[in-house]
Amino acid sequence: MNECCTFDTNPEKRRHSLVPISCGEQRCTPNHSWGAGVRSYYLIHYVISGKGVFYCGTQKHVLHPGQIFVIFPGTVVKYVADAKEPWHYAWVAFDGDEGKEVLACAGITPLSPVMELLGGAEVLSCIRKMPRDCNADLRLGLEFTGRTYTFLSLLLQNERRETVSESSYLAGAVKYVKAYYHKELTVEELADHVGISRKYLFAIFKRGLGVSPKEYLTAYRMERAKELLSDPTISVGSVAYSVGYRDPLNFSKIFKQRTGVSPKEYRAAL
Repeated sequence: MNECCTFDTNPEKRRHSLVPISCGEQRCTPNHSWGAGVRSYYLIHYVISGKGVFYCGTQKHVLHPGQIFVIFPGTVVKYVADAKEPWHYAWVAFDGDEGKEVLACAGITPLSPVMELLGGAEVLSCIRKMPRDCNADLRLGLEFTGRTYTFLSLLLQNERRETVSESSYLAGAVKYVKAYYHKELTVEELADHVGISRKYLFAIFKRGLGVSPKEYLTAYRMERAKELLSDPTISVGSVAYSVGYRDPLNFSKIFKQRTGVSPKEYRAAL
């Protein structure tokens, strides 16, 4: 499926106000790509299913369903569908300073051109309701413009919901770490538990705590290890096992990296 519509691409009419250009939907073939190249307008893709890679300048983003990626005018980009699970996406293209301002308010910039959508179904529904044949039809052109404004408002709404949800995701992840740090817990398992991607989990930990999920897990384990080491009746091997390390040597190595002393030296100094 590759459906699209085109509105008005006259650059003289695209200086300030928001002006829609095109919208559509496409199921890509394996390895389908565009670029490297430059667009002269704003182009937003919403990933419905499948996977792909988006290259923006020197950045590389591996994308999955529920994310959008934004191409900014004059930016060199390339995007490639996955070889095994090629993506199916919908897009909206527009121009004008208004669009740029709205994107910035939503936290989308050339340096941060990817967003995780919490209301993806609503965004997709909005795109699919946009007129597919609006050339030379004033009513449909106005409807297209209105729905483009609605589409952008949903991105702003997503940014607000993301701010609220980030705190709950972070709290849930921290709670899970404190409950299961003694197991062979992985970052993938942690992300799956709270229901978000590993990349998004990394982002909210960095924003909320200043460290990655792995760094937080390791630091928490070391704090619990220090508490256990204060009890001389518990062997170092048992301490290691109790905080999630099945290899005592690996535990000792990480403990020394974190504290500057080995577990035995730490205990002796108490």
